[in-house]
Amino acid sequence: MNCLPNSTVDGIVLTMASNLADKLQRDLSVGTAWLVVLAAVARAEEPIHGYEIARQLADEAPEGLSFKQGTLYPMLRSMEADGLVKSTLVPSNEGPARKCFTLTAEGKRVLAAWCETWKSTNKWVNRVLGGIDGIR
Repeated sequence: MNCLPNSTVDGIVLTMASNLADKLQRDLSVGTAWLVVLAAVARAEEPIHGYEIARQLADEAPEGLSFKQGTLYPMLRSMEADGLVKSTLVPSNEGPARKCFTLTAEGKRVLAAWCETWKSTNKWVNRVLGGIDGIR
């Protein structure tokens, strides 16, 4: 058994139906997107603009994964409504003021808890996956 979308059996390449692969990727991406956006805001040394968050995440994404900037701003609005981030308008030399984000105390608490959950879930998944194809 191979957990990659494409596998070879008896020299024939089998490709997972693209709509199923897309669904699996979307399902996995939804929760992890919130986690990495909170982390990007948390590690910024000063209030960070959405475009910079998207650029950093795109630069750090592994090959084959992408972060869609169009989902970022609605996500940031939801995070602000939930009290996880706070926005401020920061003057810009290049045009109108930019909305920049910082993590709130609640955002820091949620991020710390989520990181612990992610680490334990990651260990569990890797342990299970280690039982197939020698993945460790």
